[in-house]
Amino acid sequence: MYDFSGEGFFGYGEPGDFQYFSFWHFLPICLLIAAIFLTYKYRETIRNWKGEGTFRFVLAFVMLVVEMSYYWRLLYTGDEYGEYTLMNRLPLQVCQWGLICAAFALMSLNNTLFNINFYVTLVFATLAILTPAVISREGPGYYRYYQFWLEHELPIYATMYLIFVKGEAPKYKHIWTTIGGLLALSLVCSYANSKIEMANYMYLKPSDDATIGTSPMDFLPENIVLRIICLTAITAILFHLVYFIWKKLSEKKEIK
Repeated sequence: MYDFSGEGFFGYGEPGDFQYFSFWHFLPICLLIAAIFLTYKYRETIRNWKGEGTFRFVLAFVMLVVEMSYYWRLLYTGDEYGEYTLMNRLPLQVCQWGLICAAFALMSLNNTLFNINFYVTLVFATLAILTPAVISREGPGYYRYYQFWLEHELPIYATMYLIFVKGEAPKYKHIWTTIGGLLALSLVCSYANSKIEMANYMYLKPSDDATIGTSPMDFLPENIVLRIICLTAITAILFHLVYFIWKKLSEKKEIK
């Protein structure tokens, strides 16, 4: 049996193994920007490529495997506390749902799924890669480092791919559809957090885990009701900001 506290590739390092704004923080972000730029530059070629559909399905499959590998690793190594249960690691986090929506949007070209992914991913996944608190112990010497970046950056890339290559466009009404879905998810997560030991889905509970790095969630009120209200208000503002930026760029025909 693998020793979860060991130094192996699938294990855990020491707090601080990954540092914010270091080379290993900026490298995957730069690679994502480069991939998006190349997709935009060659969008017509990709659009007319006979293997375009196959590429979308392969990308969606890779995304789902990346997500599943998080759980396979936990079953193999245990979590940070040495537990082998997945009850406090169920797929109830916002970015996980963004990835799932992105994968199925790639395969189905469903506009509703695209819109949910557009708002969720461009806000929450972007915030996650700017402050990747959950990998403060796992730098490039650990599998979790690579899984984290793929899990959060592939949905962002998928969003840009669908915009540039397939001509998808976000709709304003889906801001409220997505917020409604997130509120419903927050109720499920609140119940799960109260029933499952050490669960902190959607990070609705203040984190007292010293192995977790700083994130914007640390500055929200500890009261669950106030926390959800603040999260909803901030989410609505950020969703509108993302839509406004896209709208202005679209009007300038920089996105088409």
